[in-house]
Order: sequence, then structure tokens, then C-alpha cells
Amino acid sequence: MGNLENEHIEYFKKALEETEKENYQEAEKIYLELIEKEIFEAYNNLGNLYRKQGLINRAIEAYKIAILKLPDYPLPYFNLGCTLMELERYSEALLFLEKAERLGLKGFDIDVQLSLCYLATNNYSKAKERLKNETVREEVKKYVVEVEKIDKL
Repeated sequence: MGNLENEHIEYFKKALEETEKENYQEAEKIYLELIEKEIFEAYNNLGNLYRKQGLINRAIEAYKIAILKLPDYPLPYFNLGCTLMELERYSEALLFLEKAERLGLKGFDIDVQLSLCYLATNNYSKAKERLKNETVREEVKKYVVEVEKIDKL
């Protein structure tokens, strides 16, 4: 959201506040207003809003539109990847998570999600590389049933 005008940033903040208050309809309205103004980053946030409400298909659609409108914006790739992981569609999730990383998304969250996907798809060499970071390793252990599998990597 680096190129957004202050006015638009305030709209995003207001929508996030409404989401935190669970005023989902109001948050959705704000995001749709931003989209009407061709602030396409709002599709990503709309996807997050839908996902939070359990509207997974609508979330996926919003992320895909964000990707079509802003193909160099890494967040919808990341969020779509995370959503696909929730559906246990790990191979598809990997495509989007790796693309988010290629577009510049770095850090703990992407490392954890990629580690989990690599483990789920039996790509242990790539998982091992990610799990060298002890903080990532400890977080991944919270989600993996066979923890000893990680300790052997």
C-alpha cells in the first residue's frame, strides 16, 4: 500500500477497525468503495475479511481478482496460498506462496507457511533449509502432528 494517498489509507484503517469490531458489513462496504475508486489492494483485504467470516470461496475469488489487477503485489499471493493450505491443497498453495516470495515478501510468516507446505508435499530438502531458523522451526512444530519428523531434518 505504499502508493496510496492518505485519504485511502484512512479508509483502510477504518475498515480494519470495523473488522476488529466484527462489523463485517461496514468493513465490506468500505473495501467496495475503495475498489470503485480503483484501489485494487482492497481486493486483498476483502479476501481477508471473507476468510475471517468463513466465506472461503469468496475469499479465493477476491484474492484472484487482486492478483489479476495487481500482479506484482505479493500479499494476495500469500493470502491465497494460506487459504489453499487451510483446504489442504498444498501443491497449489506452494505456487502462490513461492510467487509471493519471488515478488519480495520475506520474513517469519512466509518461512513458516512455506515450511509447512514443503513438509506436506514431502519436499524435505526445502523444508530443512527453512527450518534452520530456530524460531520458524518452533512455530512449525505447533502445527505438525509428527514433530519427530521435523527433529530428524
